[in-house]
Amino acid sequence: MSDIVQEPAASLVHHLAEAASAVLSQIAGTTLEARPVALGTAIDAATLIRIDLTGALQGVCEIALSAPMSAHFAALLTGETADPAAEINSDTREAAAELIQQICGNAADRLRRAFGPLELKPHLAERDPQANPNTGERQLFVITREDAALEFELHILRLVPEPKLSAEPRPSTQPEAAQPEAVSQPGSQTTSQPNTQPSSAAALTSQSSNRNLDLLLDIELGVTLRFGSRQMLLQDIIELCSGSVVELDRRVEQPVDLLIDGHLIAQGEVVIVEGNYGLRVTQVAGQSEKIACLPFA
Repeated sequence: MSDIVQEPAASLVHHLAEAASAVLSQIAGTTLEARPVALGTAIDAATLIRIDLTGALQGVCEIALSAPMSAHFAALLTGETADPAAEINSDTREAAAELIQQICGNAADRLRRAFGPLELKPHLAERDPQANPNTGERQLFVITREDAALEFELHILRLVPEPKLSAEPRPSTQPEAAQPEAVSQPGSQTTSQPNTQPSSAAALTSQSSNRNLDLLLDIELGVTLRFGSRQMLLQDIIELCSGSVVELDRRVEQPVDLLIDGHLIAQGEVVIVEGNYGLRVTQVAGQSEKIACLPFA
């Protein structure tokens, strides 16, 4: 376990437990607490989410759900009644994975405050039968409910802080050019370097541009979340009725688009905020791209 630093690992477990408590409590509408306990061997995973950590923390983790827990987590997200005896299919796994992704997003926000900029990138995966089960650290999270106890496994395969670059200057291999020295003699003026400060005209132009931008900051713009799209025949549209299902061209685990006036400015993960849909932004367009897509730009 030399590739796992204990302090980051303990912090990951702590913040993941807090994130699971917060997200599950919000979705369930009641207080739920995730409690980490020791786990010696891997559970029989029906749903496996691989998590790649980049940035201030670097590594790979896995979150595993058994078949009954996959059904419970999927039902918790959709608001349906769980049937642990039902066959686990791809829809069940994707719904359970979506709930885990929300927990990872909440945990990432907490870890950033502790370690700095980092990303948790979860995705559905399959357990490698050739992997050494004795590597890494395993932690079980137990969430007690009135009707049943929920649990999931965290398997930390590798976790290390981001390597720090040395701040010591490297010796230059090129000879430094001689710098002219200021000469001061009695009765003469001191020679100085040319002034590199921006001219007053450029400063005034910058201030004027900032004032013009400030006038626009209070304008309200409509934003749209795009979950996906599809081309349909006019006949199919006419035949739409209550209960019809329209399949989009985007899978559940793919990011959702944030649009302004039809222009893409960001992407992220769908979350639930006090019973409403929300978007946790993961990718943002550049400043110039955002300004260019505004209707008055």
